[in-house]
Amino acid sequence: MFYKVAADFVIITHFMWILFVILGFPVFLYFNLSIWRLLHLAALIAAIIMQLTRTICPLTYLEAYLKSKDISGAVYPGAFIIAKIESIIYVEDLITLERITCLTLFFFIIVLLSFWFRPIKLKREKVKK
Repeated sequence: MFYKVAADFVIITHFMWILFVILGFPVFLYFNLSIWRLLHLAALIAAIIMQLTRTICPLTYLEAYLKSKDISGAVYPGAFIIAKIESIIYVEDLITLERITCLTLFFFIIVLLSFWFRPIKLKREKVKK
């Protein structure tokens, strides 16, 4: 049962990571936090590298390992939601995967341009007179 719950936690974490990559840009436009922008840029770069090299996300490996360790076969009410999240995370259609890759590259370009149009403001101490 522990491994099943841990695997579900990894799936939810994976989904949250994907949401961060997708929705991180509008959030930083609203709050304009420099660390958020840099983390989002790093997340986009990692996503692009994984998609272009067709590598599998480390969270997927962790989830598969935890599911392989679960021998209880226990079912609990959260299984339906986890199944829906898995269908969103693991796309099997090749055309959809190519579209996701193109959109990720497009968002990456937009994020890079945002550093030019709206640069990170460094905090400076004001001298009191």
